[in-house]
Amino acid sequence: MLKYIPIALLILLVGCSQSMYSEGKKMVDRGEYDTAVKLFYEHISANPASFAAWRELGIAFYKQGDLTRAEDAFMQANAIMPGARANLYLGLIYEKQDAYGKAIDAYRTSLSLKPGSKTREMIRSHLDRLISKKIQQEVSTALTNEAAINIDTIPENTIAVVDFDNTHLPPELAPLSKGLAEFTAMDLAKIRSLRVVDRLKIDAIMNELKLSSSQYSDKSTAPRMGRLLGSNQIVTGSILGIGDDVIQLDGAIVNTRDSLTTMTGSTEGAVNKFFEVQKQFVFKVVDNLGLELTADEREAIQKVPTESYLAFMAFCRGLDMRSQGQYDAAQFQFQQAVNEDKGFDEAAVQQKAMLNAPTTSEKPGAFQEFETELTSASDEEESGEGLGRFQSSALNSHGFIGDPGGLDQFGNTPDSPIRTGGIDDIGGFGTVLIRGNLDARP
Repeated sequence: MLKYIPIALLILLVGCSQSMYSEGKKMVDRGEYDTAVKLFYEHISANPASFAAWRELGIAFYKQGDLTRAEDAFMQANAIMPGARANLYLGLIYEKQDAYGKAIDAYRTSLSLKPGSKTREMIRSHLDRLISKKIQQEVSTALTNEAAINIDTIPENTIAVVDFDNTHLPPELAPLSKGLAEFTAMDLAKIRSLRVVDRLKIDAIMNELKLSSSQYSDKSTAPRMGRLLGSNQIVTGSILGIGDDVIQLDGAIVNTRDSLTTMTGSTEGAVNKFFEVQKQFVFKVVDNLGLELTADEREAIQKVPTESYLAFMAFCRGLDMRSQGQYDAAQFQFQQAVNEDKGFDEAAVQQKAMLNAPTTSEKPGAFQEFETELTSASDEEESGEGLGRFQSSALNSHGFIGDPGGLDQFGNTPDSPIRTGGIDDIGGFGTVLIRGNLDARP
C-alpha cells in the first residue's frame, strides 16, 4: 500500500499546479490580468517546462498591453514546444509594431503548425493584405531614403523582372507584357541561387513613380529601379507584334551598379505559342547570367502552366487589372482563366488572392476587428483541448500514467519527432530567460 503514496502525492501536487493554471485562465477571461500573471508565474515556478503556461502568460501580458513581456513569454513557449497559438499572438504583436515582415513570418509559422480550421482560414485571408502592407512600407522607405541607398550592399544574386514594353503591340495583346514578365520571374525563382524580387513590389514602385510601360522597361531607368527594389540585376524587354500572329521579344539585363547592359537577343514565335517564346527567353537570360542549372531546375522551368491561349490572355488581363488596383475586375479575369483551363494552378492562386485583396484605404479599426475575431477563434479552438491534455502532459512528464496512444510529456503525438527532454529540448531542466522578475513585479 505504501508504494502508492508517492503517486498519490504526485497527483495531488499536479492537481494544485493545475488549479493555478486553470484559475489563471479564468482570471484572463475576467480581465483580471495582474492576478492571472501571478498565478501563471506560480505555476511556472513549479513547472518551468510547461509550454502551455508560458503561452497563456504571454496572452495575459498581451491583453494587459505589455507587448515586450508577452513576446518574451511566447518565445519561451516556442523554445519548449513551438505552437500555432503562440506564433499567432507573435504575429499580432509584430503587426501592432508595424514590423510586417516579422508578422508575416510568425503567421506563416502558425499555419505550418496546423491551428484550427477557422483560425487557419482567417490567417490565410489576412496574409494577402499584410504582404501588401509590407510591400508598400518597403517602397515608401526606399523612396524616402533613395539618396542614401548604398548599391554595394545589394546582394549580387538579386534580380527583378520588370514589365516588358508593350507600346508596339495592338491593344488586345498589350496585357501580354504582364503575363510574360510574370512567368519569367516565376521561372527565375525556381533557380535556387537567385533571389527574385516580388512582382507586387515592382507594381508598387511603378505606381509610386507614375511610370509608363515604356519608361518602366527603359534601360536608362533600370538602374534606379534596381536601387529602389534592392536588386542587383534588372531584366527588361520589349514585345513587338509582327503581322497578326507573331510576337518578338527583345530583352536586356541591366546591372544596377554600373548600368552595364547585356542584350539577350530576339526571341520570336506564334502568339498562340506564347510559352515557347517565354521559355526561350528565360534560358537566354540564364545563359547571359552565366548560371549552371541543375536537371531539376531546368525541368521545372520547362514546365508549361497552360496551353490554352484564352486562359493565358485572361490571366494576363487579370495581372494588368491587379496592377491598377482593380481587384474585382482582376478576380473575374483570373476566374475566366480557370474556367478555360481547370489545371491552370497559377490562375487559381491569383483568383483566390483577389478575394482577399486590400482596398486602397483600410477602414478604421480593421486590425482591431481582425484581432478580436482571430483571438476569439483561437480561444474557442483552444478550449477544445480541455483539462485532459494538461493533466496527461503533467503526469507523463514525471514518468507516471503513460498513455502510448495519447500525447507525451511534450504534447507530441506518437508520430511526432522524438524529443528527448534534454537541455536542448528544455524538457524538465534548462535555462529560462524572460525580461522581468518571476514574482510578476516589474
